[in-house]
Amino acid sequence: MLRKWLSPFLIILTLLSVPSAWSQDAGLAPVDVPRLAFHGYGELHFHTPKGTNFPDNEAPAEMDFHRMVWGISYDVNDWIILHTEIDFEQAAKGLELEFAYLHFLINPLFNVRVGSLLIPVGPLNEFHEPPLFYSVSRPYVQRHIIPSTWQEGGIGIFGAPVAGFNYRIYLVSSLDARKFDSTSGIRAGRGGASDAESDDLALVLRGEYNPMAGVDIGLSFYDGGADASKKLGGNVRVQIFEWDVRLRMQGFDLQWVSVTIDIDDVAAINAGHLDEKDIARALTGSDSVGEQLVGTTLEAAYHLDHVMGTEWDLVPFVRFEAFNTQEEVPAGFPANPANDREVLTIGAAYYPHPQVVLKIDRESWEDGLGGTELRYNLGAAYMF
Repeated sequence: MLRKWLSPFLIILTLLSVPSAWSQDAGLAPVDVPRLAFHGYGELHFHTPKGTNFPDNEAPAEMDFHRMVWGISYDVNDWIILHTEIDFEQAAKGLELEFAYLHFLINPLFNVRVGSLLIPVGPLNEFHEPPLFYSVSRPYVQRHIIPSTWQEGGIGIFGAPVAGFNYRIYLVSSLDARKFDSTSGIRAGRGGASDAESDDLALVLRGEYNPMAGVDIGLSFYDGGADASKKLGGNVRVQIFEWDVRLRMQGFDLQWVSVTIDIDDVAAINAGHLDEKDIARALTGSDSVGEQLVGTTLEAAYHLDHVMGTEWDLVPFVRFEAFNTQEEVPAGFPANPANDREVLTIGAAYYPHPQVVLKIDRESWEDGLGGTELRYNLGAAYMF
């Protein structure tokens, strides 16, 4: 099955990358072929115990080539550009589209993007290559609250109207609230531009401001209906508000991320819930979807190359995350304190090259029931 997908991809890449032998032999002048670029990233994980939720120390350790991503960008001309990425998950056992969109570059103020788009909510979803974050796993707030990686089909505009400020405004296919749950929040409701029912649409905005070197401020907003299938009663709607600040000065890297998700008419979502096999199963009791989901991340890191003057870099870091997928629940549904989670991650990332990283970290988990567990992780990652 994997060969079925890989063979056409490799053949097309080879044909597009190699200059035409016929044109050279015929003595013709070189053709001005638009630029083709190949890029990607990958990461290997070792977790003990395995998992990305609250650690279960009865579970075994896990070795996982978590993902290998290949991307092609193609300059159709000097103002139309195609960007694509395909993600081979879990040692290429699974295949999914990371994104595929066209850029129409008009001017610095106003440009158009259309296709399968990465949703611009939070600082990580659009820029999630593993050398860009220090821990082995992605930050949990940007997994359990913001469901990274998250892409939807749609169209949008983007630009940089003034120095230090840029924006994105998209209209995209919406979430399917029937697949929301109490533990992972809205994650399973992503459409992924794959036969996504789209009677409802969503508006997404993000702005980023860089008032001075080393200071980045971001704000994201999402608003959309979540009953694109027309199979839920009521008026289901999702709103997301996200803020983030990053300071990078004198070797220090400090980051704060805060996100709140409000969901309307959760009682209707509970009644129309679909399980992992798309079988109708109403949610009752403490299994209710949250009316409000919240998450906060605080991270501090230090780049030792700043004081050592080396080509390599070693970055010790500490990150605290607090998130609750049931901060508020509808009347008549009790919250499960186990969904109120905190994670303290301490570790280090070694960069022999800016595009290659070796990672080690320790996660200390605690939930609202007073339970505590540990997870240890090793990782290796690259991007090009």
